[in-house]
Amino acid sequence: MYSTGYHDHGTPAPAGDAAEPTLVTLEIDGAAVTVPEGTSIMRAAGVGRAPTSRSSAPPDTLKAFGSCRLCLVEIEGRRGYPASCTTLVADGIKVRDREPEADRSSAAA
Repeated sequence: MYSTGYHDHGTPAPAGDAAEPTLVTLEIDGAAVTVPEGTSIMRAAGVGRAPTSRSSAPPDTLKAFGSCRLCLVEIEGRRGYPASCTTLVADGIKVRDREPEADRSSAAA
């Protein structure tokens, strides 16, 4: 049970120095999000309050393992569809959170 106002980011915050963290800016579905380096794409989407397709995201306390494949994303310029819970952010990447296959199939219906 969580307190009012709790927001589950899906994956734990990255472990880092207590000093100034290196910040990374990426784009998720057209929205700019700035997070510390080492953050998962799933957590970046939650922190930035960008819309996500996290229908079955693990709570912050569980280690992400990427095998359920429910959090797949598309990253511009990269092949395949990585799991957002295990893929780390990189400066300047453009992430599309919607499932491209589902978008195409619903347009054909």
